[in-house]
Amino acid sequence: MLRWLLLIPFACLVAMGAGLFFLTAASVASPAVALLIGGGIERLLDILFGLAESGVDPTPAAQAAFALIARLGLAIIVAPVVLVAVGSELFRLRSLLVQSGLTGLLAALLPLAMLRLSRTPSPAELQIISGLFLVGAATGFIYWLIAGREAGGDRRPADPVSR
Repeated sequence: MLRWLLLIPFACLVAMGAGLFFLTAASVASPAVALLIGGGIERLLDILFGLAESGVDPTPAAQAAFALIARLGLAIIVAPVVLVAVGSELFRLRSLLVQSGLTGLLAALLPLAMLRLSRTPSPAELQIISGLFLVGAATGFIYWLIAGREAGGDRRPADPVSR
């Protein structure tokens, strides 16, 4: 019970923080991911300041843009770790491959599902998808390091002679 109350939430929070770090590292390593993150924020600020300069209230546009950014962050960083953590704990699937692989898969697929990408991705989009997969896999690895490894203690039955 203590595991569900303390260890799993702590591991999820640490993994999410590490996910932000890995997303920043992916934006340094990949020009497509950097353009997505940095270019998107730069464009957003240009549009908002342009609206303000022309006398139009930028508040509704800013609220919509930041809501989209929050949903994407939720789909890339928060949801994959939490879903895999809860699922792996319920079904006792605590291997490194399950934690990293499923978290990476969800980190790559949830934003696509949210944006309803219904066509074949371009090479730049494939680079972004693979970058998101690697970010998710690294985030799942951090969760596994804290909560998945050695989880459940020793699974061997106790020796009746030593009792």
